[in-house]
Formats: sequence, C-alpha cells, structure tokens
Amino acid sequence: MVSCEPRLAVVGGLGDARAQDAAKRVRYFGSARDVGRGELVRLERALRAGGIDPVIIRTRWNGHSVTVRIRRVCRTLGIPVEFAR
Repeated sequence: MVSCEPRLAVVGGLGDARAQDAAKRVRYFGSARDVGRGELVRLERALRAGGIDPVIIRTRWNGHSVTVRIRRVCRTLGIPVEFAR
C-alpha cells in the first residue's frame, strides 16, 4: 500500500538521524558547511528520484549558493520550497 503522506525534506544544520528514524516521512539533510557537500548531492538525487514532495530550507545554516542550487532544482521539478530560520 502506498502512503499519500508528503515526504518532507529539511535542509540545514547537522541534521538529526534520530528524528529521521522516528518519522520516516521526514528526511533531514545537513548543511554543506556542517557535514560536507555529499548531503547536497544526496538531496538532489532524492529530489530527482521523486523521493521528496516539499522542501524546507533552514536559512540560518545554508549559504546563498546552496539555497540557490536547491531552489533551482525544485523549481525545475515543480517541488514547493519553504524557508525557516
């Protein structure tokens, strides 16, 4: 059975694996500054594979270049983006 719940991505900071395990519908991606660029690549792959519905970008932990890159990919794929501090 396929769930209709949105699969939310939260981007920024160090991420939180415990919360990710507790709520399978929320995936956390750490900021490039805190955990490396691999998280950005992992997020882009998940977006392109259709594994994410909305994205929340935590602006306090992400630089302008990362934010622009994520927004561009989301715009191309028609994925809504929201911002949180």
